[in-house]
Amino acid sequence: MAWASLRPIVVSARTAVVFLVGLAILTQPIVGDAPGLEDSYTYGATPLALDDGETVATLHHHPAVGYGVADQLELVHRAANDTVSQPVDAVSPAVERMTSFRYLADDPGDQYYRINARVANGTITLDATPVSARTVAEDLAIAPADAAAPVRDALDGNATSHTKYPAALVRTDGGYALVRVVATERVPEPYIVPKIAAYGFAVALLVWGVLSVYRERVERDS
Repeated sequence: MAWASLRPIVVSARTAVVFLVGLAILTQPIVGDAPGLEDSYTYGATPLALDDGETVATLHHHPAVGYGVADQLELVHRAANDTVSQPVDAVSPAVERMTSFRYLADDPGDQYYRINARVANGTITLDATPVSARTVAEDLAIAPADAAAPVRDALDGNATSHTKYPAALVRTDGGYALVRVVATERVPEPYIVPKIAAYGFAVALLVWGVLSVYRERVERDS
């Protein structure tokens, strides 16, 4: 039978090592991804004027602060007087999203609310308390030493990073500053040159390995 005439491919230890090295280079994380462009994030810092109602339009960029829309504000205004409970299937997705916030910004009313929205047994329950912007800032602010490097560096001027961090409220000598991504652009990845060189080396090893297998088989058959 045809299969009976097939012989296993036997290669030398040197050829096997070359193959393994080439494959290892191509499959390791840095070289394994094709070279190209990646996102570069620019971070900027916005000082907070806590006595200015416009702070409401700034702090809502923090992940713990939601920017109130009509459905949310209507329920929060009611909850500021007494606990409100409603069936989850009777409220909008915007209302359900309040479970992920600690504060809600009422921009038209220049007011913040500390909120406690939770869902249990198919019911969403909400408590809300009016608070000042200073209260929100004091609760959410972190020390510069606790911030990610690009967030901390942005306090001295715009900083860039290939990693995207959520907005953070950072304490400063003059009060507080909200640091967040203000621009995103696609740039060549920093390791593109060594990555291309590694690709070329790995491919050369694999080609050499294939040729060696062919040569060794010819030598065995001759």
